[in-house]
Amino acid sequence: MKFIILPYILGGFLTLTIGAAAQSPVANDPLVIAAYARTETPSGAAYREKEFDHSSQQWFDGDLNTANIVYTSAPLKESSYSWRGRREGFLGHYAKAIDIFTEGLELFPDSYALYRYRGYYLVRNYQFEDGIADLRKAEKLIENTDVSPKQDGIPGKSNFSPSTFKRNIYYYLAQSSMATGDYNTVIEYMDKAVAANELRDKDDFLVSTSFYKYLALRATGRDEEAEKMIKAVPQKLDIISNFDYFEAVKFLQGRYSREQFLKSADSLGKYAVAMVDHFNGNDKAAKDILTDVTKNNFKGYWLAEAELLKLGS
Repeated sequence: MKFIILPYILGGFLTLTIGAAAQSPVANDPLVIAAYARTETPSGAAYREKEFDHSSQQWFDGDLNTANIVYTSAPLKESSYSWRGRREGFLGHYAKAIDIFTEGLELFPDSYALYRYRGYYLVRNYQFEDGIADLRKAEKLIENTDVSPKQDGIPGKSNFSPSTFKRNIYYYLAQSSMATGDYNTVIEYMDKAVAANELRDKDDFLVSTSFYKYLALRATGRDEEAEKMIKAVPQKLDIISNFDYFEAVKFLQGRYSREQFLKSADSLGKYAVAMVDHFNGNDKAAKDILTDVTKNNFKGYWLAEAELLKLGS
């Protein structure tokens, strides 16, 4: 008899919980309203669905279904919102991700994780100031947290450790500040991110942080310092995943010519070329590349869009 009644009890609990969530003020939250209202980039490129090959689409859809099941079974756990929101974000559903993180923050207003994730997707949805504000909140919340790295022996678990969050909050705050032209914050927080890094991907992190720091130094007229810093990045590195950043850094070091690099450059690489064109006074060439980059991405390319706004596209 216990086994027959229990599902009905749990079902009733979930119905009440989901019903309460549906009546929450999240749907009327200004950030959520603005997120869903965004259907094109600032330069006017229409949002498109993110495209995957068939096997990848199946995997991501299955992962999202699992996240939804976990959320339904544990709607009062912070991780249910983190997992579900990130999966929507991976699929390119930025507004939905922002919605989910906002819902989670109603229950967990002191969650540095949810602020970090929402900030990340707000920036990519061109809600720059709001995204940076979230990352600032995440920074403030994590400052009071023990971020000593802990070895738990579970593969991949370190991706959710406080030590990882701290360096990533610094990193994304720095990166996002490229959009608003707050280059001093870019420089300061890239340095803080490197200092806070406790993980084994030091070479990957070196190329990504050096990339943005170089651009910020150039943007503030500190050209000699920028060149000295970027040339100090070793030519031989143990790169795990940031191959696009490594190639872009090689270009910035002068190891590729502009024409040679453009033939193989991805969106990040083309953005790097456009920025160098801009620093060298060729804004027309920079705009042409940035426009091409943003048109060839499903929701534009936020770094390119930010520069187009500054250049008066």
